[in-house]
Amino acid sequence: MANFQLRQFHFFKRETLEDLPDAFKQPELLLASNGGGLVFVADATGTIHIVNRAFIVRSFVAVVGEAPGTRITQMHHIHQARTLLTVEENVSAAAAEAAASSRPVVRLWPVDRLLRQTDVQPVGVRYQMPTATPYPLTAVAATPSVGQIALGFAGGHVVLIRGSILKGKSTKQRTLYVAPEPITNLHFVADEAGGLRTTLFATTTAQTLVFDTSGGRSGADDSAVVLEERGCGIGCSLIGDTDELIVARDEAIYFYTADGRGPCFAFDAPKVLLRRFRHYLLLATAAPSPMAPPQALAAAAAAAADIDGESPLLVAPDSSLRSFNDATTFTILDTRNKLVAYTGAVRGGVRGVATEWGGVFVLGGHGTLDFFAEKDLLEKLDILYRQNLYPLAVKLAQSGNYDAGSVAGIYRRYGDWLYGKDDFDTAMAQYMLTIGYVEPSYVIRKYLDAQRLGSLASYLQELHTAGMATSDHTTLLLNCYTKLRDEDRLNRFIHTQEDYQFDVDTAIAVCRQAGFYDQALYLADKFAKAAVYLKLKVEDQDDIGAALEYMRGMADSDISAYLAEFGRRCLASLPRETTELLVDVCIKGMDVRARALSAREADGAAGLRAGGAHILSMRRIQHLFADQPLWLAAFLERVISRRWQPPSETSSGQRADGGSQERGMGEDEEERDRKSAWNTLLELYLCGVESPLNELPSQGGGGGGGGGGGGKPQTPKQRALALLRSSSANLDWDRAYILCASSGFTEGVAALYEQTGDVGSLLELYIEGDDVPSIRGLLADHGEQHPDLHVRALHYFARNLQLAESERLLGECLATIEKYGLMSPLRVLQALGGGADDRSPTGAAPSAAPSAAGGVTLGMVRGYIMRQLEATTARIGANEKAAAAYADEFRQHHGRMEALRTRPVVFQSTKCTSCMTPLDLPSIHFLCKHSYHQRCLGDASDCCPRCLMDNQVLEDQRRLQEINARKHAAFFDRLHAAGDGFGVVAEWFSKNPFAFTKLVDQ
Repeated sequence: MANFQLRQFHFFKRETLEDLPDAFKQPELLLASNGGGLVFVADATGTIHIVNRAFIVRSFVAVVGEAPGTRITQMHHIHQARTLLTVEENVSAAAAEAAASSRPVVRLWPVDRLLRQTDVQPVGVRYQMPTATPYPLTAVAATPSVGQIALGFAGGHVVLIRGSILKGKSTKQRTLYVAPEPITNLHFVADEAGGLRTTLFATTTAQTLVFDTSGGRSGADDSAVVLEERGCGIGCSLIGDTDELIVARDEAIYFYTADGRGPCFAFDAPKVLLRRFRHYLLLATAAPSPMAPPQALAAAAAAAADIDGESPLLVAPDSSLRSFNDATTFTILDTRNKLVAYTGAVRGGVRGVATEWGGVFVLGGHGTLDFFAEKDLLEKLDILYRQNLYPLAVKLAQSGNYDAGSVAGIYRRYGDWLYGKDDFDTAMAQYMLTIGYVEPSYVIRKYLDAQRLGSLASYLQELHTAGMATSDHTTLLLNCYTKLRDEDRLNRFIHTQEDYQFDVDTAIAVCRQAGFYDQALYLADKFAKAAVYLKLKVEDQDDIGAALEYMRGMADSDISAYLAEFGRRCLASLPRETTELLVDVCIKGMDVRARALSAREADGAAGLRAGGAHILSMRRIQHLFADQPLWLAAFLERVISRRWQPPSETSSGQRADGGSQERGMGEDEEERDRKSAWNTLLELYLCGVESPLNELPSQGGGGGGGGGGGGKPQTPKQRALALLRSSSANLDWDRAYILCASSGFTEGVAALYEQTGDVGSLLELYIEGDDVPSIRGLLADHGEQHPDLHVRALHYFARNLQLAESERLLGECLATIEKYGLMSPLRVLQALGGGADDRSPTGAAPSAAPSAAGGVTLGMVRGYIMRQLEATTARIGANEKAAAAYADEFRQHHGRMEALRTRPVVFQSTKCTSCMTPLDLPSIHFLCKHSYHQRCLGDASDCCPRCLMDNQVLEDQRRLQEINARKHAAFFDRLHAAGDGFGVVAEWFSKNPFAFTKLVDQ
């Protein structure tokens, strides 16, 4: 009966062998093989032929001296024990009359000795028939060590023989079970090496049984356990690779363990023979054909006995018989892959099957021997490719231990075939299985069409799961999700990743471009991509508050970098919050620099650089406020108030101390920031910018204009004036002057002059503005330290007597000038008469001055003139007396010199000036009228010792005059510093500086 449920293939090559040895030409042959590289053939004469791979035959006679009709009915090779087991029975018609002659004989033949010699004596297995009535031995089995042998009879008895059977010693026999129907198959499953369980499987025509024959093992029970109330025919069962019992019935093939029935494999066909080759099952199937009555069972079994004690005779429950002559179809089943690997007819029926030398031998009823060799895997795959059976090809390749790359090639071919059939989704499922072996671009190019983006997205996601995706693949996958607007899959892809096998930057860029900002923000936050996170918040979502809050949780160096990038946008939206954050960053940066500066001596310059690295300088922040001047003023005020503004300012001395401290620390970054802050804030105030915060308190260190009393808000100009008068302000005074002057802020210029101590310029400023009260105050405050201020004030009041209090102030100026001798009386009179101003070196009256009739009367200056005339007269008289005294002294010295030069000198001294003894020769007389013994003078005979000191003083004065005559710079310094320059010149000339002048030949 054909089976159309399974696919049929020809995975085996069939070859009918020619020129066979004569052993294969005998009728009624019996085949046996079980590894070891040998095939055993028994013929009807009782001769056993041993065939090796080269088909060299070695024969010996196994049945000798037996009754006529005795032959080998069963034979199987116990490979582990290298033993051949044979069963001899008399199958003649006369055997039924004599019970003794029909008793089966079981022998054990040592295979190794049979290969060396022919006269080998077998070991006979001794046993007793379980009943008085002899029954044919329908099944026999032995453990691998031949420690146990089981015999099954047609009468239903199962006999177990245990002992040292190979040694021919005494054995023990026991009947395990008596069935109401014939025993058809016996199989041992033993683990003798491990000393574990030994199991005997038995089948009848109506039952499947299992026995535990472990003997003395603790807990062993050899009672029969019925696995199923169904049996099978002779030769239709075997033991599989995993020690399970495989039973072939007409409708299916069943698998059993000692615990019960397992799975089954449906294959509907009348089965006569079951064998195993690798993972294949070999079946001989036939159509039913009624046979002789049941009493012919023994003769049929003797004619067709085969390997493992499995006679190729099936006794059906209805007592109808099928023989090998009916088994005309030979089938090879692949139960692993659920297919028929081969099926074909055998002429004359299947007489026997042997598996050896990597193939299957099938003996036909007409004396033919067919060899079936499995095709290699490539040939089998090629067959499946031609039929487009790619799933089966994959299973076949995997079961054939194909490498993963080759299996992926099959999946690719399957996918290509499905793609050609427009089954794109199923094709993509196959392409996914090729990940890691097939270039992804091969698949991607096929699915770039907009209609197939869903499948492409699935493939790319699997590519990422396998960790083989590149940034381009990530980009493409996210583009697929965004094109499909599949936010759920996009979220799953992003949120369920554990190791994130993709390029995060690319993923963020794609999500951002497609408008999936939440997903981009999630990735940026998870992977600490602060720059990208802030760009999304600021540029895409315009969520400035969240961006600022995010920045507050970052390191100071990072905040500085990102504020420099996003500060202007943040200021435009949330100026107050952004300004506060900028202030905090600046203050922290300055603290870091201060700590680094204090540790500079210990750590060196490297410590300073490390401490101030990546800190945003305040000067680099100011450009962020380019279009926010109000908040720039607020920022500067807040920084100044928190960092540099003292809690209370009491005097300008505090400012000086702070400045000296800063200078002691060096011209560092903070000092530059400080100057920049004050200068910029001043400029903003002068431009009329008013801070929305008004952080700086009103200053109390200056005069008018500081204002702010009574809690009244100050104007920008008032705040600028307070800033200029602040004792803590660290301004660039030149720049501040330019700003105040260019904006016409006179109060600010005055404050600058006050702060810098330039009282002369301050007086000029008050004079230009005709600010008499300020002039009066300035003279009162600084007149003592700077008396020359009164000179300039004198000229001013002399030309502007019409102003209030000018006459009184004019008198005060004259008194001060007279006190300190600041001007000569002539210059004073010129000034009072409207003459040249001291600012004009030519003495010409200024063009803007009033006329000579400025209003100064003689009565206003009478006292001053009288005092000056009296002082001048007294000074002239004193000078005349001094001149007369000098003239008399000169004449005296001149006369003395003339006398020494023209008149003789008489020495009247009689005693030595030194020793005061009478003079004697030799003696020395000096022109100074002093006389000495020559012995008293010693070596100093060129000058008078008594007058030496006086002469030395005169000589030193002369030498000093000569030296001072060449110190021109010292002369001019003294001249500039003196109040009476004419007196200095006169004194210098009095010392005759030109007496030492030497003419140089030009």
